[in-house]
Amino acid sequence: MFSKILLVSLFFIKTSWASYEAADRVYGSGSFSYSDNRRLLIELINSGYYFSIIPWMKEHIVKTNRGLDKELEEALDLMIYHTGVKPFESLPDEILKKSRSGNVRYILAKRLLKNNKSQEAIEELNQISGDHPSFPFISNLKAVIYSELGDPKEAINQFRDCIRSSDQRIKKTDSMVLKNQLQTNKDYCLAGIARSFFALKDFEKAELSYLDIPKESFVWPEILFEEAWNSYYQKNYNRTLGKLVSYKAPVFDFIFKPEAEVLKGLSYLKMCLYDDARKISDDFYNELLNPSRDLRSFLIKRGKDYKYFYELMSDFEDQKAPPLPIIENILKSVSKDAAYIEMKSALLMSIEEYKKLEKLRESRMNIDLVKNIRTVVDEYRTMIGAYVRSSLVSKYSVLYSAFQDMSYIKLEVLAQRKEKLYQSDFIPNKKRGDVQYIERNDKQYFWIFNGEFWADELGDYVFALRSEC
Repeated sequence: MFSKILLVSLFFIKTSWASYEAADRVYGSGSFSYSDNRRLLIELINSGYYFSIIPWMKEHIVKTNRGLDKELEEALDLMIYHTGVKPFESLPDEILKKSRSGNVRYILAKRLLKNNKSQEAIEELNQISGDHPSFPFISNLKAVIYSELGDPKEAINQFRDCIRSSDQRIKKTDSMVLKNQLQTNKDYCLAGIARSFFALKDFEKAELSYLDIPKESFVWPEILFEEAWNSYYQKNYNRTLGKLVSYKAPVFDFIFKPEAEVLKGLSYLKMCLYDDARKISDDFYNELLNPSRDLRSFLIKRGKDYKYFYELMSDFEDQKAPPLPIIENILKSVSKDAAYIEMKSALLMSIEEYKKLEKLRESRMNIDLVKNIRTVVDEYRTMIGAYVRSSLVSKYSVLYSAFQDMSYIKLEVLAQRKEKLYQSDFIPNKKRGDVQYIERNDKQYFWIFNGEFWADELGDYVFALRSEC
């Protein structure tokens, strides 16, 4: 596209294009200048063709030696709002470094972070102005990087910037899609503050910060596990067990967290409730040992066939049973992941754009845009397939570690029970629970659990077990 050379009339250079049709006329003339190419990208973006010009925008970024001007950068902002940043993450570092665009710097910073170049990533993000439309997401990424660098205090400052700027943007936008994205970004930053206090070993502040995340948040279900660990380090094992029991609620059937069972076992160990710890370990082995072996064999057999993994997820969403029950459990979890939802949404929008292009009059530009979007659709499918495979591999890795931890629990139970047998004065406690063993803070209230899960009670349960140590 950009190798074409033609002297374009002053009419086309000076006239502001107003539509797809105007862009189509210029494109059909044979070739055009850098200025016309730039205008072509802007007009097609403003006309709603975000996905079909991804290859052209990437080529423009690669071939230009100058930074994007304000108008083109605003168009790129609009484009990335719909496509996400993933299509541009494949560009080489040296290409991304040439641009002064805030969006491109953000993409580069993500790449640098992934390559363990945290300090370079911070330097790139520090060059983006605070009034950039993506600043709430930029400050979130900066906070994450400071956490990676072992500076939780600065991470907290950045997370607070993220919360403040997210709130400001939410008030300014009329788009419900963008409002939801900003709200989720804010909630991740609230969680980031809690995680930072946890890293500082200030577990009391971490506990209170976790409680700031609203239960209706997309982020909240995963946070329960972190809250449980925070209670564990506070030696409040009853509250740890209470947090984890919420995952038994039917509304959380999409959560697949084998590591939660390990934390249950460890909590029972800390309270010297060895029969409970042993039962957790035995049940874990009985339920997941053979399925985990089957999952490993499945992953080895399928290798990196991303097309297969994309189709696996697509079939699952069409209510077709996966080859293994454990895979079905994991895919339920994947279907709720923010990253997966973003990629799936982009894929669906790109398919809609493809259908829109097919209805238009066939022309030189239309033919090239259809070719482009076919490539883009295939790339999204590959990204989704790779993400699904990565999630399955990650869950297998978690399972493997969980079995190692459960083996420790089994051995510890055997050792401790043997020691108790030699204590002639040991008398097992027959009383299983009492309200006097419950600890709570000012944000927590007491209510008796009646055996049913209610939405407003999830995450607030606490056991009332007496330690037998």
